[in-house]
Amino acid sequence: MKKKKILRILFVVLIILLNLIIFWKIDYSDIDTKGASFVVKLLSNKDDTYEIYYSNAGEDFTEANSQAIDYTGYAEMKKDVETSDHLEHEQSTGYQQTLEFDFPLDYDNLRFDFGRIPGKTIVYEMYIEFPGYKYEIPLTQLAEEDNFVALSNREYRSADEEPVEMFIAESDDVDSNMLIEYHKDQLLEKYKEANKSKTIVLDIIICAVMDVIAIYVLLHFFSLIDIPVEIYQNRKLAMTLAKNDFKTKYAGSYLGMIWAFIQPVVTILVYWFVFSVGLKAGNVGKYPFVLFIVVGIIPWFFFSDSLNGGTNAMTDYNYLVKKVVFNIDILPFVKVMSAFFVHCFFIGFALILCTCMGYHPTVYSIQLIYYIFCNFVFVLGLSYLSSAIVVFFRDLGQFINIFILQVGVWLTPIMWNAEAMLSPLALKIFKLNPMYYVVSGFRDSMLDKQWFWTGDRLLWTLYFWMITILVFGLGVKIFRRLKIHFADVL
Repeated sequence: MKKKKILRILFVVLIILLNLIIFWKIDYSDIDTKGASFVVKLLSNKDDTYEIYYSNAGEDFTEANSQAIDYTGYAEMKKDVETSDHLEHEQSTGYQQTLEFDFPLDYDNLRFDFGRIPGKTIVYEMYIEFPGYKYEIPLTQLAEEDNFVALSNREYRSADEEPVEMFIAESDDVDSNMLIEYHKDQLLEKYKEANKSKTIVLDIIICAVMDVIAIYVLLHFFSLIDIPVEIYQNRKLAMTLAKNDFKTKYAGSYLGMIWAFIQPVVTILVYWFVFSVGLKAGNVGKYPFVLFIVVGIIPWFFFSDSLNGGTNAMTDYNYLVKKVVFNIDILPFVKVMSAFFVHCFFIGFALILCTCMGYHPTVYSIQLIYYIFCNFVFVLGLSYLSSAIVVFFRDLGQFINIFILQVGVWLTPIMWNAEAMLSPLALKIFKLNPMYYVVSGFRDSMLDKQWFWTGDRLLWTLYFWMITILVFGLGVKIFRRLKIHFADVL
C-alpha cells in the first residue's frame, strides 16, 4: 500500500513539474517564424516576374530560398487604354499592383530582384508584415543602398515633389537587384510580443488537456500499469516466446529468417526506383533521396509488422489462450518484440548507409533510442486494443491492413517531403498522425540533427505522448475487460 502511495505522489509531482515547464519555459512565439509577408506596392512599364531571395549570414542566395510573383499591371493598362483616356504617367508605367511574398523571419539577408526584363519600376511602399506588426522599409533607404546590381538609375521622390513619395529604379540588364536592409533581431522581438497572447492561450489549452489525461491516469493508475508490470515479471518467458515466434514465422523455407530482411530491402529498392528513377520526383533538398526513404520507412516497417502481428496475437496463440494457467497478457508484447528484432537490424543498416554517404552518427543519433521507445509504446497500445477486438470482430484485421497500413503509408511522409509540398494548415493536419512524429524523429536524429524538444517539435512531442497514453490506456482497459471471453470465442 505504501508503494502505491509513493507511485501516485511521484506521478502528481511529475505532472506539476510539466505544468511549470510549459508555463515558464515554452514560448510558442518563437516556434513558428514563417508567418511574415514581404509586401511591395509598385507599378512598372513592363509585365515581368519579381522575386525575393533570402539567405543566412555567410551563405549564397539560391533558388531553393526564393519566391517569384508576376506583375501584370502593364497588360491590364494597355487593355483599358483602348476604351478610355489615361494620364500620361499611367500609360508609361501600367497599373499599381501589390506583390505579397512569404518571408521566413529567421533569415539574415534579403534581396529584391527587379524583374527579368530591362525597364522602369516605381515602388510606392515596401514593408515586412505579420499579425500585430508592420515593419516599414523607408524608400530613402533604397535610394542610398550601396549593394545593388545592374540598376542604371535610382531616384527617391518625396511627397513634396509628387502626390505621393516613391522610389524609381531603372534597369538595363536581366539580373537587376538590390539588398534590402532590415533588423532581424528587432523583427523577431516584435514577433514575440505580438504572439504573447497566443503563448498564454496555448499554455492553458495544453496544460488543461494534459491535466485531464493525468487525472484519468491517476484514477486508473494501477489498472493501467498492471500489464507493464506483468510483462516485466514474465520477461524471460516473453523473450523466449518472441524468439520462437520470429524463428517459426519462416520455418520450412530454404532461406529461413533471411526472408525477414529481403522483403523490406526489396520494398525500399522498388520505392527508390519508382520515385527517383521512374517519376524523377526524388528531390528532397538537403540529402539524397535514398536516405530520405530508408530512414523514414524503417520505423514504418516496424509499426506495420508489429500491428499486424499484435492484432493476430490471440488467434495465432489460441492454444495458449485456452490454457487456464497461462498469462495471455504478454502475447501482444511477444508479437511486437518479435518484429523488434528485424527493426534493430534495419536501424544498424540505416546508420551504416548514412555513414557511407557522408552523414556520420553524431550526438543527435542517441535520441534514436527515444524515438524507438515512442514507436514501441504506441504500437503496443494499438496491439492490445486491436488484439482484443479482433477476437469478436474478425473483419478488423482486414480493415487495419487496408485503411491503416496501406493508406497510412501514403498519409505519412515517407516517400514525399511534406514540408515542401503542403501548405502550413495541411501540414498541421498531417502531423496529427502520430507516425508522422516518429518518422520525422528518425530523420531528425540521423539527417537533420535536431533535438525533439526544439522549436515546434516540443509541441508535437506533448501531443504525441497525450495520444499515446490515451491509446495505451484504452487498449489495456479493453483488453482486460474482454480477455475472460477469449477462450469461449476462440
